[in-house]
Amino acid sequence: MSTTFIPERLEMARAIRQMTGVELAAATGITAPWISQIENVKKTPGSELVREFARALNFPIEFFYRPVKSQPPLDAFHFRATSKLAKKDEATARSLSTLAIELSDWIEATYHSPPPNVPEQQDLIGSDDELAPEQAAEAVRGAWGLGVAPIKNLLQLLESKGAMVYSAGGPLQAIDAFSFRHGATPVIFLNVHKSAERLRFDLAHELGHLVMHGGSLNVEPGKEKEQAANDFASSFLMPRSDVIGAIRGNNLMLEDVLMLKRRWRVSAMALNLRAHRIGVISDWTYSTLAKQLSMAGFRRGEPGSDLRAESSSLLTQVMSDMRSRGQGFSELARLLDVRAQDVQDLMLGIVTFAIQGEGMVRSRSAADLRDASLTPVADLNARRGAR
Repeated sequence: MSTTFIPERLEMARAIRQMTGVELAAATGITAPWISQIENVKKTPGSELVREFARALNFPIEFFYRPVKSQPPLDAFHFRATSKLAKKDEATARSLSTLAIELSDWIEATYHSPPPNVPEQQDLIGSDDELAPEQAAEAVRGAWGLGVAPIKNLLQLLESKGAMVYSAGGPLQAIDAFSFRHGATPVIFLNVHKSAERLRFDLAHELGHLVMHGGSLNVEPGKEKEQAANDFASSFLMPRSDVIGAIRGNNLMLEDVLMLKRRWRVSAMALNLRAHRIGVISDWTYSTLAKQLSMAGFRRGEPGSDLRAESSSLLTQVMSDMRSRGQGFSELARLLDVRAQDVQDLMLGIVTFAIQGEGMVRSRSAADLRDASLTPVADLNARRGAR
């Protein structure tokens, strides 16, 4: 362990625990200005004070001496939110992103995971021209050889293209989703506290940001690029020709929407809007269906849906491999100098294992993690065997 205190780690720990400088000062018996001076590298805490920080913030002492090798682009940190975010929520998101980067780096160093293959639009067309969102979505489908067929499991598709997907649903529930690139690796955070259909749309939305804008952390606040990412998501999940072929005639009924939404695994409201925007249904039909869906509760969720939330194949395989070696979240936490709960929070809702005592048990069944339509997302043994 290094003997040099890392001020950024104190700020990270406070952000993850959502503790103010005043609160930490009170918990450790010093003044708030002391905290500020430590974080601004004007004072260096002694070992006893670091021990107090570790106790108050519930982090291992080693965390505060661990060098920070990489962080997300802090000067361009913008994301969608379900409500107006406090500054502490933004700081929490940044700090969770740093933990995710460190976990991703460990996974890439330990396993043969898929190489990054999420293109940016200039790579798709060979120029700096901008594509319309629907054109960008069609270009990505073409590059990945998807045709116009519905996508069975979007999360695992993105992992097979080298993306790392994590949960923001542990300490932070105010954020919808956000994304950025760590080097060439796309990193996506999801708020898992929503329907499976809306999680898929969030994933496609963040894919749109990664393709068109370099990730949602690089998007200036405003509606234009958010709408572009929404349009990309809609087009990517529901290709125009497939929608036109599936919806015949202009007289779409409520029961038709509820049946067809299962084809593309999207929300009923999203399907109604997509059908209207590509001209398959009239203004009157769209308006009528929107009112019916709203009255039936589809504006807030997906009543009666049996679609299961998609799970991470890559993270589940990693945890399965560790379990086979008698290890688990505690070992990952030790490697990252955090608590086991911090690692669990990054995987909340997207990994199919749950803690029971010191081991892990299967918490629920899931679709085949090695979907025949995808290549296995990780060659788990090759690199371990070479170490």
